[in-house]
Amino acid sequence: MRNLTKAVTVISLCALLAACGNDKQARRGADTVKELALLAKSRLSGKKAEPTAQPDPVAMINAVLNEIPNAPLQFVLVEKTGGFAVTSIYGTNGNKVTWISPDRKSMTLESGVLTATRGFGGDLMSVEDGGAAALIASRSSGQAQKVYRFLNGEDETARFIVNCTIAQGERDVVTSGEITAATNVMTERCQSNEGFDFTNTYWIDDNRRMVQSVQWAGAGVGQLVFRRLRY
Repeated sequence: MRNLTKAVTVISLCALLAACGNDKQARRGADTVKELALLAKSRLSGKKAEPTAQPDPVAMINAVLNEIPNAPLQFVLVEKTGGFAVTSIYGTNGNKVTWISPDRKSMTLESGVLTATRGFGGDLMSVEDGGAAALIASRSSGQAQKVYRFLNGEDETARFIVNCTIAQGERDVVTSGEITAATNVMTERCQSNEGFDFTNTYWIDDNRRMVQSVQWAGAGVGQLVFRRLRY
């Protein structure tokens, strides 16, 4: 809790970022934190962002890294609302790790794959991944049926079933915080029987760790961008 309290007091930054289409998924995830922030400011003002005139999230991230040594940290961006922050670990349960933001929103990832959110509204309650996480971690192609469970406006849990195709893409070097890693880009393209579709993108290093990802968290929340800053 000490590290969590320090993280909450050190950093919290919000902007406005318009969501992009799935065809831009890999490029969006590969953008640096600073580029994302500048784009957000540009969208908000309707003018070209000037790098020297905007808050520098990289400097803020470095402050957290210095203030909280030896603790895992992760950058999270909510594309639809524009909020982004550095998150710290709230708890672990096997391969499931729950991360919490300064405003007490939490995200649970299993081997880096999103399985739950809390505090966003219309939260993702749980996911049955049909073996997708194992395929992604092993950088293997394959098929999986996933069952998402969301909390609706009447505080009831609704099921949403999608069929997903997982494929291995190109190699990419990711630099984020204290991490520099060669990765394989994995794409997970999912579609429901009703024709709704979305794409998740994952960058997996040679130790099967998720370095960064862009993941769908529901119709209300939209896409979340995750970037590990320190393991």
